[in-house]
Formats: sequence, C-alpha cells, structure tokens
Amino acid sequence: MYYETKFLAATPFSRVGKFALMLIILGLMTSCGKKDTEEKASQTIVRVNGDEITVHQLNNELQRANVQPDQQEAAGKQITQKLVDRQILVQEALKTKLDRNPRVMQAIENAKLQILAQAYLEEKASSLAKPTEAEIADYHAKHTDIFANRKIYVMEEVVFAVDASKTKELESLSDSAKTLDDVTQWLDANQIKSARTKAAHAAETLPPELLDKLSKMVVGDLIFINSSGRTVAGRLIEIKEVPISEKDAKPLIERILTGQKRKQAAEVEMTRTRSAAKIEYINKKFEPNADASAAQQTTKPITPADPALAKPAKLGEAAKPAGDGKVESHIEKGLSGL
Repeated sequence: MYYETKFLAATPFSRVGKFALMLIILGLMTSCGKKDTEEKASQTIVRVNGDEITVHQLNNELQRANVQPDQQEAAGKQITQKLVDRQILVQEALKTKLDRNPRVMQAIENAKLQILAQAYLEEKASSLAKPTEAEIADYHAKHTDIFANRKIYVMEEVVFAVDASKTKELESLSDSAKTLDDVTQWLDANQIKSARTKAAHAAETLPPELLDKLSKMVVGDLIFINSSGRTVAGRLIEIKEVPISEKDAKPLIERILTGQKRKQAAEVEMTRTRSAAKIEYINKKFEPNADASAAQQTTKPITPADPALAKPAKLGEAAKPAGDGKVESHIEKGLSGL
C-alpha cells in the first residue's frame, strides 16, 4: 500500500488573516471617528441651522467680558443667546452675499489689521513685571482723594445740546443760573430738548480735573460741562464719604498701575518701530508738518470716565456757588480719565 504524505505549507498571510486585519483596522477607524465626533459634540453647545457654536466661543466671550466665576452660569446663558442671534444674522448676511460687498470686505480687512496690531502690542506688554508693594503703597499715599478720603458726588443733571451760534448765550446762562430750573426755563424758551437725570459719581471714576472741581464745591453749587457739542448742567445735591480700605484698594491700584505700564510700553515700542520704519508720503498733503507733530506729542488723548460726562472737551463757566464754597469759572485743559 502506498501512502503519499503531503505537507501543508504555511502561506505568508492567509485570506482569513487579511480579512481579520481589515476588520480590526476598520474598527479602529470607526472608533477614532466616533471619538472625534463625540468630542466635537461635547464642545458644541448649540446648533443654528447646522452651524455650531462651541463652548470655546462662549468661554472666549466670558473672558472678554471679565465675568466673575460665580456669575458665569447666568452670564453664560445670556451670552449664548447673543451668539445665537449673531450667527443668525451672519447666515442672513451670507445669503445676501454681503461678505462680497466692497465696503464690508474693507471693514473686515481693517478689523483684521487692527487685531494684529493690538495683538503685537499686547504680546510686548505681556512680559511686564507686576506692580511692586512699594509702588502700590506710593500710589495709595498720593491719591487719598480716591481711597482714604474717597467721596461719591450725587448730582442732578440736565443734558442738552446747543448750536454753536448759542455759545455766548450759554456762557451768559452759566453766569446767571442759580438752579436747574433756571436752566430748563432757558431751554424751553429756546425750544431745546433736554433730559433730566440723577447720577452718582464715585471719585475714582472721574477725570482728575473734574474731581478737583467737584472737591471744591458744596451742596447746591452748579457746574456746566461742555462735552463735544453736548452740555451737562449739574447741581451737587449730596456728598457721601465712602472711603476704600487699603486692602480693598490694592487690586484697584494694581490694575491702574498695570494699565499705565502697558501704555508706556506700547508708546516705547511704537516709537521704536516708527523710527525703524521707512515711511514715504506719496501725497505730500498728508505728511504731518513739524508744528502738528509737536502738538501731537504734547497733547494727551481725552478718555471718557463716565457715561454722563463722556468725551469732555472742556468745562465751561460754572455758576456762582450758593454756599461758601469756591468754584473756579474756567478749566483750560480737557479732561482725561484715570
């Protein structure tokens, strides 16, 4: 009897092995894809017509708004609705191809350039050292009017706007008016619309020049403020003594000093980059002359310190005080914020 022995030679990879490997790879790909999808879904807080708004967008808005941790939940809901509304408007704008509108394209480009310029300066200022304890103590000692001797000035105000042609009449009114009723009567006689409000101005929110004037006033005094075509006639009705303790003042002073350091650093960097840049004025009429350059270096920008007293150009003549306090009639300088 003849027996033939055959040996089964092992192939490099059998069909079954290849198929199993394909299943494993497919399973891993499906698992990774599912993981990415789940991770993306966990970051999405709302969909607007298919467009997703993520938790990163919300956190960015919360950070920009400087929302405190204990208020983030309530603020998060409000900001989320704002993001939803914005996304709806963006979608409508894209439908009408506003993104191709030359005016809109230019505005987008301008915003991009502004963001880049600001990011560069912020990057340069990010390495600045924090204010020292000595700097904080020195600032606190030199500004007792907004800390140890802090006051809140409660005022009744009449806000209105007059034409340049009535400037002299307004100056005459500021000399003669004794009460706000005198002011409103003059406004009614000249058919000028006005708004009468009551506001409390804390010392730390006021520009130094205005704070100096208010500190010399007594209850009943009037003051007129010319503010970029708008006038505020204010009557001081109460002065509250509300000091800030040294402990509570420290974080405020740190913010003020940090802001000052950042501003100084930005000015130094701007001077350096401007001097290193090659600037050519093709149209010579836009080239600043020497007088304009000198004026620009000596003139400080005007920053609004309070909505009721925003963008003040100068203080006009104040009415004569009703009490024994003395109020100067003119302020030559523009008001600048802290």
